[in-house]
Amino acid sequence: MTLRPSVHRPSRRLRARATLCGAWLALGLGLAGCPADPEGPELPFEVGTGRMFTPLEEGDTVELIQGGQGGQHVFVSMRAWDLTNIRARVEMSMERTSDGERVSSPYSVDLRFTQSAQEGAPALLEGLLLLVPDPAEAVDREVRLTASFESEGGEHGTDTRTVHLQWASELQQP
Repeated sequence: MTLRPSVHRPSRRLRARATLCGAWLALGLGLAGCPADPEGPELPFEVGTGRMFTPLEEGDTVELIQGGQGGQHVFVSMRAWDLTNIRARVEMSMERTSDGERVSSPYSVDLRFTQSAQEGAPALLEGLLLLVPDPAEAVDREVRLTASFESEGGEHGTDTRTVHLQWASELQQP
């Protein structure tokens, strides 16, 4: 009598489940795909700081503010010219320039720009709070502040400024 080694074969039911799960995974990955490039025009766009838009130049100092609920944040403002769709997905981030490490919390929110009543004036988003969870990783360092938007119509813009991050209270001392 010759004994054959036992070969374990999955049951039909297990194979069917695995096939179904694989099909769902493939379908989900196929539908999600990679994010598409914006279809609309790139518009003139500028990132700034403050509760009300204050322009930023390369190398400027940006204030880190201690919030009332224990968080630390930077006020970020932005403006876009020739915007026809005021609803947009807005994204912001702050990274250390020394190593590219992100020092801000993720920020990706659907917002509405405020259109100016003046012809040719930019639409504004002002006083957005970009949270910096661990100030020790960012204060007294050079950081790259990046903001971007994409409107419902595909209009888009991105701007980046390299700035120095400092506690607001230290900037106000004589």
